[in-house]
Amino acid sequence: MKRLILLATVFVVALGACHEKTIGYLITENASYDPDTMYVRKTPDPVEDAVRIEYGSPWVSLQLQGYEGTEQIYFSIESVTSDQGEAAAATFMSELTIRGGGALMYPLENNAVPGTYVVSVRLTNDGYSQVVEDAMTIIVTE
Repeated sequence: MKRLILLATVFVVALGACHEKTIGYLITENASYDPDTMYVRKTPDPVEDAVRIEYGSPWVSLQLQGYEGTEQIYFSIESVTSDQGEAAAATFMSELTIRGGGALMYPLENNAVPGTYVVSVRLTNDGYSQVVEDAMTIIVTE
């Protein structure tokens, strides 16, 4: 009887010690950028953008927030829409890049048509892939 109780105790402890997150766990329902709008000036302001002009620094958003999942999570640009048409959106998307954490980067020297661009971002890990629709609005001004 003692052996049965000891074996049952060891089994329950071993079962409880094996609790791990399932590979591929990914939740994006609360994912968003804060702020969710970024302004890009085609002609940088000599005072406000002096450092950006000096070093040729790109326009960079903050990282995506509010998602959960098993690492490694990969970010990619799913789509870009624009009030300037599909050709402008395609040009904008070809120059837009995304880095770790979902930070969006747009080059200082670019070919964007002034207008509003809405970006959707895809998050992918082992077993799952989800899109955060209309995650960031980028407004390009002269």
